[in-house]
Amino acid sequence: MKQLRWRVLPLVLWTFAVWASRSRNVLINDDLTTAGQSARLAVAGAFITLALVVLIGAIRGVDIRRSLGLLAIWSVGYWIIRGGGILLDSQWSLGFKTVHTALMLGTFALVTVAMHRPATD
Repeated sequence: MKQLRWRVLPLVLWTFAVWASRSRNVLINDDLTTAGQSARLAVAGAFITLALVVLIGAIRGVDIRRSLGLLAIWSVGYWIIRGGGILLDSQWSLGFKTVHTALMLGTFALVTVAMHRPATD
């Protein structure tokens, strides 16, 4: 179980960093309506909450496979839909697409590391 916790920590820290940053960007965006802000903050809140549940479970030493699985599914599903949409939408600049592709691929890589089960686990 100790190996599992160490493999999960990078994903949890990445999730906190990405979605805390996203929350800040939403809160300082004067172009968003209250509904637009609320919807975006709800998505960020879901990521942060799932990562927090995984982190607390890992610290307590309980089985985190279910919560980790939820975080993994939510992360991959979100990025397939949102990241794919960004890549296909011509309104976004190359820089915006590049940053979001890096965020998407970084998430996929960390989910893969976190979910990998070696024979000793």
